[in-house]
Amino acid sequence: MAETLRESLTAAAEAGIITASQVEPLASFVEVRAASPANVAADVPNQEEDSEIPRFIRGYHDILITIGIVVVLIGLGGLATIYAAVAAIVVLAEIFVYRQRLALPSFALTIAFAICTGWMIVNLDRDYISGEMSALSASSPHLAALAAAECVALALFYWRYRVPVAFAALTIAGVVTVTGLALSGLYGGGDFSLYGNTLLLISGVVLVGIAIRFDILDPKRIYARSDIAFWLYLVAVPAILKGIFGSVQPQTTNGAALVIAVVALMMILGLLLDRRAFVTAGLVYLGYAFAALIGKNTGLLGGIATSNTVLWILVAIGLIVLTVGFGWRFFRQHLLSGLPVPLRARLPILR
Repeated sequence: MAETLRESLTAAAEAGIITASQVEPLASFVEVRAASPANVAADVPNQEEDSEIPRFIRGYHDILITIGIVVVLIGLGGLATIYAAVAAIVVLAEIFVYRQRLALPSFALTIAFAICTGWMIVNLDRDYISGEMSALSASSPHLAALAAAECVALALFYWRYRVPVAFAALTIAGVVTVTGLALSGLYGGGDFSLYGNTLLLISGVVLVGIAIRFDILDPKRIYARSDIAFWLYLVAVPAILKGIFGSVQPQTTNGAALVIAVVALMMILGLLLDRRAFVTAGLVYLGYAFAALIGKNTGLLGGIATSNTVLWILVAIGLIVLTVGFGWRFFRQHLLSGLPVPLRARLPILR
């Protein structure tokens, strides 16, 4: 049905009845209304898992085209320069994003464009401007300049194709640019190892704030801003955790306690916002924390054979994931019930 709808809207665009840029918004709007609780039978439960899935897979045709795109770009990357790869991405985007508005190919081409343009910008900077061999060896202002160049490229891409993940990538690059400039007064020169943790932490916090704003504006998650928020969370939460734990040692007892406390707070925030990215992003650091607590010399959970440490860590993390995942709606319902009604009304609805 979805494919037939898009074919009809594409034909309408070719006939001049609507513009090409209106095809995807109209199709998404009709699909959301058709799947909303007001338009389905009362005895059909709303799918909880659908609340957080970005809408970029709509059929096997999309998957087939995406496989072809990925294979072509990988082959081209080995045969030609990065500049040719960027040009190829733009040509493919004109066909599959601008004209056909295919969802999954749009996502794949956007990610490819962001990665390849970033690589191209670093190469240009190395060969013709600064001579830096790596972006991670650049100073804070220099990194901000590279991020600003990426902003320009992503802004042009989003202006042309209106893909939600492109706006998310543009937002990320913009926040990194501003944060890098703000840190220039504190750190000045030096490489990424000096200011990287601070940059990740501040950028992550700002991005989470932006994503929360998108979620509050779209509590039912029926607009593209919900997809944008998803991608922002996916990048911002690991950045925050890396920024925090980059300056502590999760393998020590005190560091492990801090890790567990921060991850617990992240889980609570994830429950409030109905975003599982907050839960999954901290699992790696939780593993480091458990490794410290299980170790013989911590005085907390000592006495466990070292050869079994990894197995106990896997069991503990697995049980946490299963408990939170299975009881997600239960935990969220009880957490929301304790909030004031005005605040609860602004959070994503209980699914």
